[in-house]
Amino acid sequence: MTAQSMDNHLNFRMSSHDKRIIETAARLKGLKPHTYARQKLLEAAEKDVAEMSQLNTLILNQVDWEFFLSIMEAPVQINQNLKKAVKNFHKAFGN
Repeated sequence: MTAQSMDNHLNFRMSSHDKRIIETAARLKGLKPHTYARQKLLEAAEKDVAEMSQLNTLILNQVDWEFFLSIMEAPVQINQNLKKAVKNFHKAFGN
């Protein structure tokens, strides 16, 4: 763990059974229960963030990438449908 100040708390309740398991695992690893729980929670959170980041990543082949860029660089065509959609949005959400 890097040298960071421990100036925040994350409080939650758990069953006596869950607490005993965490205390046993911590003791087997030679750690205090709060250190063990923090390490395991952080490992799980980092894994979830990495997995979810991959789900939010789109990988395009060269043809699709060039098509995407052409759309992004093209001037916006404002047609009646777009004008109506903007009007409905403003009516529903303001501004």
